[in-house]
Formats: sequence, C-alpha cells, structure tokens
Amino acid sequence: MKTRLYTHTPLNQEIAAAAGHYVIQEEKRVSFKGRELLVARGYMVIDSSCCGTGGCGFAYVAGYLVGWETERNEKGEAVSEVEPVRDEKERDAVRSWIRQNEGVLQVQFG
Repeated sequence: MKTRLYTHTPLNQEIAAAAGHYVIQEEKRVSFKGRELLVARGYMVIDSSCCGTGGCGFAYVAGYLVGWETERNEKGEAVSEVEPVRDEKERDAVRSWIRQNEGVLQVQFG
C-alpha cells in the first residue's frame, strides 16, 4: 500500500486555472465497499480560453483515507494521508457510484 499526502483546498474560493477557475464546494468522507474515500466536489468555469467558454461540475477522488488531517503544511492548510485508487475496475465502480450519487459526470482520481 503506497500512500500520498492530500492538501485540503479551501472551500468556496475561486482558484485560478489555465483557462479559467475552479471552486471546491465540498469535501466528503464517503463509505465505499468497507473503506472510506476522500472526495472533493466542485465546479470549473472556462472563461479565458481562445476556444470559447463553458464549465462543468466535477468530483476529485483523492483516495482511500488513511489518516485524516494528520498535519499542516507551511501555509497552515490541513493535510491528510490517502491511498490512491489504482485498480481500473475499482475506479470504474467508484466513478459509477459518484455519477449516480453526486450528480457530476467528470470524475478525476489523485
């Protein structure tokens, strides 16, 4: 089991991106097949692209929670330890569950 650190993003704050911005609206600890997933849900807006404008809702699956807010980084942000979802069949199952229960189509994995 190889873990990684996940820095919690401040909620409801615009974060600049290459062609616009995104906002994390909610972080959840979700029970899935006997383990706990850490999931961030938000939306992105494309408003500074040469190709037009748009946007969508998304979910970011950080991974299975190993340690909740175990430390703080140099900016004072909470950091948790997660085990990424690496297996493709497992990712498909998580993606399907999130699409059905969170109402977003875009699902990304850490």
